Formats: sequence, C-alpha cells, structure tokens
Amino acid sequence: MRTKYWWRSVLLAGLAIASSAAFAQSGTDGYPAKPVRVIVPYSPGGANDIFARTVITKAIAEFGQNTIVDNRAGGNTTIGTQLAARAAPDGYTLLTVDNAYTAGPGVQVNLPYDTLKDFVRITMIALTSPVLVVHPSLPAKTVKELIALAKAQPGRLTYGSTGSGTTGHLAFAQFNLVTGINMVHVPYKGGAPQVTALISGEVSMLMSQPASLLPQIKSGRMRALAVSGVKRLPNLPDVPTLQESGVPVVVEAFWGVVAPAGTNAAIVGKLQEAIERSLKTPEMRTRLDEMQFQAVGSTPAQFDEFVQREVTRWIGVAKATSIKVD
Repeated sequence: MRTKYWWRSVLLAGLAIASSAAFAQSGTDGYPAKPVRVIVPYSPGGANDIFARTVITKAIAEFGQNTIVDNRAGGNTTIGTQLAARAAPDGYTLLTVDNAYTAGPGVQVNLPYDTLKDFVRITMIALTSPVLVVHPSLPAKTVKELIALAKAQPGRLTYGSTGSGTTGHLAFAQFNLVTGINMVHVPYKGGAPQVTALISGEVSMLMSQPASLLPQIKSGRMRALAVSGVKRLPNLPDVPTLQESGVPVVVEAFWGVVAPAGTNAAIVGKLQEAIERSLKTPEMRTRLDEMQFQAVGSTPAQFDEFVQREVTRWIGVAKATSIKVD
C-alpha cells in the first residue's frame, strides 16, 4: 500500500512540473503576434529614443515583428510613463526609462503612478558615468580644490543642469550634502543650453553625459575634474572618480525598459533575453562605444534591485534638500 501511494506522489509531482512548464511555455507561444509599442517619454533624438529605435527594435525584429516607437514627451516624463502604467499588461506596450524614472518618487509632486508597483522591470540596457566639468577660468584643478573654493565662497558658485529633478541636479544636490558646501542650482531646458551656459561662463560647472562633453573638454573650453561613476572612463583615463577624489558619491546615468505590472513573467524573460542578444552584436557594441555608453543587459531581478535602491536614495536626497518638481 505504501508503494502505491509513493508512485501516486511521484506521478502527481511529474504532472505538476509538466503543467508548470506548459504554463510557462503558453506565456510566450506566439508572442509577439503583432507589433510592439515602445513608449518613449521624451521627444525624438535623445538616448531613450535611440535605444528604442535600435536595441529594442532589433530585439523585436528577431521574432519577426515590428516596433512602433511612440514619443510622449512632457511632464518631466510623467505623461508617457503614466500612459504605459495604464496600458494592458500583455507584452505589447513597453516603456523606456532613465534616471527620471527613479528620481520621480522623491522629486515629483503627486506622481500619477507608483514607480515600483505599477511596472515590472525587464532589463537595464546601458549606463554611463556623468562627468563633472568646470569653466577653465575657475581656479580649481581638483575636486578637493573645488570644495575648498566653494567653502570659501558659500552660495557664489553655480552649477547648471537640464532641469530641476534631473540627474545633474540631484547629483550636485548629493555632492553638496556630502561635502557640506552650498552651490547654487541653475536649471536649463536641455543639454545644449547648459553646455553653452558653461562655455560662456554663465555657470561655474555642470555634470553631464561624457558624449556631449568630450569635444569641449578636448578643446579646452571646459575642464574635467571627476567622473561620478564607479570607475574611470576609457576616453578620460586621467580623470578620477568622485570616490577617488574623497567624495563618497556614485551617480550613474542609466537607461532601461519596463512593462506594465502584471505582464507575464515568461514574456518578460523572453524580452530580456532578446534585448541582451541585441546588445551583444558587434554593430551595437560599436555604436554604444561611440556614444560612451556601457552595454548592460541585466536580468529583471538585477534591474529591479537597482531601481529600488535608486528610488530609496533619491527620496532621501530630495527630502534632505527640499527638492520638489510640480
């Protein structure tokens, strides 16, 4: 009798495993069967848009389907992000995200969605280390000298950014907190205006993506003091990190893709694997290197952990510095 029950248990266990496998398979069988919409919460031309039209499009094409890139700019990315949050969780609506996605809960007033609960993370596509640059007339050749100068002239040094609550703004806000200095924030409407402002001497410094700053650094129009990531940049090997300069701040600009909460885990996994394969192609690697981006292709779990950590960090910084964006 005991043997009979033992075999029954084995049979039931086998059926359960087969059923689970069949369920997982059914989640991806035939997917995608139609074009996939990728919402980009910015105007065409930026990094989010580029990744949607290259990396994600290539991944979806692997399945024989097209990608529809839907640019929905406005509201500091909240318009496009809210649209994605309300979409059907069927794998046919994706959203490109960056640092604004993780900063939102800390800096945005009445955010119309829950960054963590309303989305499932698929993968981080790429990241890069912003560069801290100063106007060449500023008598500071190192981060240590910059801090000393700021302490000697509280409230007189200024830093530009692409807008309130953006990566450059928050990075300097944390820099101020950690070092105990007071530098004034001057927001601009985009990357080009802030670079122009620094070159003209309208602001003392800024922190931005290396691709837009390298030509100006090499021409001597601005001086690089540090990079904010965990390691030095290949094109700026002599420029130390903030950590190497004695400032325990790490800020990396990232880009990734998410889907509405409730999207089948098997579909999420299928998309992650396809995007990772897309990132590994020689032509994509070359293009990312040219833009000073590091390809990532993380697992959903890894990306989720990163997002949760960044959300917690920026909530703390925003609260300590009273940063709020309407």
